[in-house]
Amino acid sequence: MGEQLRGGELVVKVLEEFGARAVFGVPGGQTLFVTDPLLDTPIRFIHTRHENGAACAADGWGRMTGEPGICLATTGPGATNLVTGIGGAFRDSSPMIALIFQNRLPDVGKGDAQECDHEQVFNGISKKYIPVRDVSTVQWAMREAYRVARSGRPGPVVVDLYRDVIENQTAEYIPERPEQYCVTADSVAGEETVVRAVNELKRHKKICIWAGNGVKLAKASEELKALSKILCAPVVCTYNGIGGIDGGFENYIGPRSRHGSKVARNAIETAECVVVVGSSLTAISTNRWEIAAKHVIQFDIIPENIGRHYPVEVGVVGDAKRSIKKISDHLIREGHKGEPSFLNEILTQKEEWRKEVFSGSITDTEASPVPPVALHMELEKILRENSVFVVDAGNPGAWTHLTRFPDNTTYMKPVNYGNMGFALGAALGCKEACPEKEVIALLGDGSLGMTLGELETIGREKLPIIILLVNDSAYGNIRQEELYKMGVNRYTGVDFPDIDYLNVAKALGVDGCIVRKASEIPAAFARARNSGKPFMVEVKLDGSYTVWPEAF
Repeated sequence: MGEQLRGGELVVKVLEEFGARAVFGVPGGQTLFVTDPLLDTPIRFIHTRHENGAACAADGWGRMTGEPGICLATTGPGATNLVTGIGGAFRDSSPMIALIFQNRLPDVGKGDAQECDHEQVFNGISKKYIPVRDVSTVQWAMREAYRVARSGRPGPVVVDLYRDVIENQTAEYIPERPEQYCVTADSVAGEETVVRAVNELKRHKKICIWAGNGVKLAKASEELKALSKILCAPVVCTYNGIGGIDGGFENYIGPRSRHGSKVARNAIETAECVVVVGSSLTAISTNRWEIAAKHVIQFDIIPENIGRHYPVEVGVVGDAKRSIKKISDHLIREGHKGEPSFLNEILTQKEEWRKEVFSGSITDTEASPVPPVALHMELEKILRENSVFVVDAGNPGAWTHLTRFPDNTTYMKPVNYGNMGFALGAALGCKEACPEKEVIALLGDGSLGMTLGELETIGREKLPIIILLVNDSAYGNIRQEELYKMGVNRYTGVDFPDIDYLNVAKALGVDGCIVRKASEIPAAFARARNSGKPFMVEVKLDGSYTVWPEAF
């Protein structure tokens, strides 16, 4: 019989087993028998200022690597502080394992300190909730969490560890390899489905491809571009799909979301056939299902996503990368080539649209405060390939619609849950996961106010993240919506005083500078990069330019 280990030690053993490198969290009395054995492993415990920061860091790690990010929080209020970050990972398909802790089994229901019914809290906001009430199930539960988090549509799994299980109960550690309990789906559409999809595509001259997050998850960018060229089809993406197709691809139109461009919408709605790849067609991506799409061919790894919101002519279940290639190979063998007139028409509309949007005072790079389009014009000049661009909710993310990101940019945003306070934690997770990549966190002062403490985490960890703060002294998106819907001066609860965020950041270990004109952006970024340290570029933004009802 092998060595008997406490439940908490078994948790850590399995974390090592599947290659975890970091755990983000806030410790508590109930967590100590897991956090202590981490000291004897290569796994770093990175304590954040708030559990939401830990959850968002795990979310960023998951989106960045495809491996579950790990976060940890104590019983009750610690666990419930994870909820928002877990919800974001759930809605945007990010693999995560959240370790939460429960009081001792004999005391459950008696009103013990910080007591909470975790099962009721987490069942509706995670992919799976797993209670661990006996040491005999610890290893199974951790492996189950890893398997479920990574398989199919990725997502967060919550493992609820009872205190007596991790502190007092022991069991033998029996090692396994991850490939023994987590098998990646190797599925491709069947021949009959492929033939049906090919025949449907050949029936239409005007075809548009609508690409979602599944393109990134399947690493299907090159296959999708090849299909686009064969069909002469413009490519529109969702916000979660940004970065799935290189911004310089000649058939790429841009993103379509709640604030997406009229050209992208027109490409979808005037197409005779729309090929949806790796998008569950949520309300955010479709203007609450108002965008019309005809003769839909939908690709997804999860069968129940197909036809859920739009009726399909053909549903293609399987890995997007392999299934798209199989269809392209059929089209090539049959000598099929798309008609370019529709693509050329949409590309012409795109150029006319760009001339319209990138004109007037909103593009003035010498104006102060900074107009939002001018900001993104300058930002586009200095972004680097192979970097990471993490965006928060609200207007900061909406305006990124206009940015042409360099090739191999990893873009992430809290799209479907819209959880403010995402960017700092997620950037922390991304930089810890891939220290060799430049990581930029773009957020507004509203989101910064919710997560200010994580500046100290980034400063303490000495992570050279560039924090791009766009400050309009308001919850800007809601202020604009109120003005649009309620009328002039009919808004409330959205304005903030002018706060000296720069000196606050410096006190928390983050250097920085203030930008009052967009033309100052390149010099500010040069300074940030040369510092080799965490650095905040605060942009004084002109919030009078509105995204309501549609900016583009």
